[in-house]
Amino acid sequence: MFKHYLAAHSFKRQGLACALTTGILLSGCAMGPDYQQPDLEIPGQYHHDLAQDTRLNIGMTPWRDFYLDPDLQVLIEHALSKNLDLETVRSRLIAARSKITVTDAALYPVLGMNANGERSIDSGITSTNPSHENEFDLAGTVSWELDIWGANRRRSEAEYAHFLSAQESLNLAVISLISDVASRYYEWLDIEQRYQISLNTVELRKKERNLARLRKENGVISGLEVRQAEVEYQSARVTLPDLDFERQEKANQVRILLGEFSYPLAVKTETDIQAEGKLFPDQFAVGVPSQMLSQRPDVKAAEQGLIAANANVGVAKTAFFPSFTISGSYGTETNDLSSIFDSQGVTWSLLGGITAPIFNAGSIAAQYDIAQEESKQALLAYRSTVLSAYFEVNDAMNSFRRSELAIEAQQELVAASTEYNRLATLRYRNGVSSSLDLMDAQRSLFSAQLSLSLVKRDRLLSMITLYRALGGGILSKQDLSEEELSQDELSQDERVSVQDPTRKIADSVADNSEGTANTVQDRD
Repeated sequence: MFKHYLAAHSFKRQGLACALTTGILLSGCAMGPDYQQPDLEIPGQYHHDLAQDTRLNIGMTPWRDFYLDPDLQVLIEHALSKNLDLETVRSRLIAARSKITVTDAALYPVLGMNANGERSIDSGITSTNPSHENEFDLAGTVSWELDIWGANRRRSEAEYAHFLSAQESLNLAVISLISDVASRYYEWLDIEQRYQISLNTVELRKKERNLARLRKENGVISGLEVRQAEVEYQSARVTLPDLDFERQEKANQVRILLGEFSYPLAVKTETDIQAEGKLFPDQFAVGVPSQMLSQRPDVKAAEQGLIAANANVGVAKTAFFPSFTISGSYGTETNDLSSIFDSQGVTWSLLGGITAPIFNAGSIAAQYDIAQEESKQALLAYRSTVLSAYFEVNDAMNSFRRSELAIEAQQELVAASTEYNRLATLRYRNGVSSSLDLMDAQRSLFSAQLSLSLVKRDRLLSMITLYRALGGGILSKQDLSEEELSQDELSQDERVSVQDPTRKIADSVADNSEGTANTVQDRD
């Protein structure tokens, strides 16, 4: 009996194996266009006229080698581990990985099992000899939609592209967080610097006012000059409330990025910063525009969106063709539970089905048109992203150069104002000039010192903006967290047979990196 069971089971397995093999052989093509990276015709150089250098550009330098301030590095590392918005993006990436599994499941047969037991008795009214009846059945089931036209494979291709896009979104979020922490930090230090300048000026003008009062009491000067000294003192003093509010506000912005309600921030003076050494590398290369394709996460995410939209065109095209399904079951049925595995009770079925569209009032054609237009929109969005990235780098380079020129001019202005104030003070104390000349010199110096702090801040921010525009550096798994999933960590089942277009980009970038690259000189 058991041999008959094995024979029937072997026959069934052979039938299912033949059906599955046939399905695999039939599932050999995929409708729709294969993705081809568009020809963007990116300029060979940026608009800004800079010297040439063959070194690797700074956009591929890890952030720890770019931000050299040790206190800033501590803040960035804290933000990467505690920032709440970054945790949200990481969660989205994990969800995107799970969606790949859900989509890829359609490529494989669905196996199941049914087990039922029933005990019944006929009615004594309708039956002359009512008796108990038992029925038990146990069966395994299989169903499979053959992916002959490649609809499920195109869906997997699109979902995998969405996953890579989510991964690039995480990269972009990390890079943006790093640059935001650096920007807010240096903005806060600038406000603290200007606040200290204002405090020192207030103290100096307070002394000048008190001195003017003494000189008036001694009949040296008139009351007009005392009032002038009072005006200068109050003019400097009135700047303190706004600066105090700004320094608190900027410190709170830093703490928000750090994900903390309270975090101690150490104030550093200009002397402290200079004693610590360089804040950024002395020299760095900006590379060539074609390298943006492999460096900037927003560009790579936009291309993955284009890949997904291109795959969806193939999905929409398969709706014009019939779908094929195979289903079957194998099991036993008996009225005695003890004989549930008796070969005499074996039951099985094998069913094949075809579903074809005949009339749908143009719905399928409309869906196909929608998919094509969405693919065009994704292409336009990709081109727009590349165009914006190209000019963002150009603008960042121009801003950096402008800040360099501005800081040189402002430093000369502060030096001249300092000397003017020194001479005016000597002339006033020796009675050669009036208090008006002294006050004018003090106003010029105060204004020049505040402007110099702002210009230095702008220079730091321009460095940060340029670094971010060039790609923001190579991120480590530690920066992205251990939960981040790289392309290489996906299983073969999750990847299906999706072609990774970024390999072509990486190869082209490797060739470009051997050529020339624009260079920026960081001058202090």
